[in-house]
Amino acid sequence: MRIGIDCDGVLRDFIPDLINKIKEIHPELAYGIRVPTSWDWEEWLPFWTEEETEKFVFEDHFEELFGPEASVIPSSLEDWPKLKEWATNHGHELILVSAQRENCKELTTQWLQRWGFVFDEMHYTHKKWSVDVDVLVDDSPAKLGAFKKKSITGGVPIVYRQTWNTKSQKSKITIDRLSDIMYVCFGN
Repeated sequence: MRIGIDCDGVLRDFIPDLINKIKEIHPELAYGIRVPTSWDWEEWLPFWTEEETEKFVFEDHFEELFGPEASVIPSSLEDWPKLKEWATNHGHELILVSAQRENCKELTTQWLQRWGFVFDEMHYTHKKWSVDVDVLVDDSPAKLGAFKKKSITGGVPIVYRQTWNTKSQKSKITIDRLSDIMYVCFGN
């Protein structure tokens, strides 16, 4: 079995890092930050346009938000050795499937190395459905929906539970932490 795993929101704790960076650089905006309930920036960062948020994230602060010092989701770091051992023992492959922008790919690779996330294969693509995996663990409702409809393998989308994907949780297999893959999907 080829198990696709996303990075941001599954391994890297991107959203809390972004919120903390906004509070650090613009403390006057802290009051306006809402709980993220979607990937629509303007819903939970209403003080900026989408273009302003994109500039803040992907131009002004991408090195801090995507580089080696970016935060890891603690449970994913804790679960990785167990998941890796389980996958090896059961003949499964762990495949990174991450939609990184060009200027974030090398930083993401450095980040993965720093935290010890070693994959059998790595794919940086926004067309996650085009990667040969049997399941895809992701937090993005749009990416999960596209994977369910278009997966070249007829793969199964698995929701990594976050506040911004509650609708997806109602219609797809959902996990709370990385190690749940072993039990929810395979019963081991």
